[in-house]
Amino acid sequence: MHPKTLDVLRKSELVREIISVDFDAIGGSHRLKVRVRLRNNWLMDVWEHVAPAVRRYSYHVFYRKKMMARWDNAPHFPRVKTHPHHKHVNHGVRESKEMTIELVLEELRKMIK
Repeated sequence: MHPKTLDVLRKSELVREIISVDFDAIGGSHRLKVRVRLRNNWLMDVWEHVAPAVRRYSYHVFYRKKMMARWDNAPHFPRVKTHPHHKHVNHGVRESKEMTIELVLEELRKMIK
């Protein structure tokens, strides 16, 4: 069974193509890695690891070698008010709410306009 994230990407008007998918599941846990090309030629790497007691994620958007944005919840910025959730931008790290693929696509719609 594929997670909802893959279905959302397949249906999004922002996604030009799904380049690669790596999916593994056992019991109530799964790990998903996806690379997509967006309509404006940006690439996005999606990484989600979901287990019964934890959800880890990273949504990394880039164009050529330039990072456009990355949302993740790795606990490496404990001073960020929304720890562990944060957003990487060109000039540092910003606060971010907990992100899902739907919220990331909503933010990308604003960035692309």
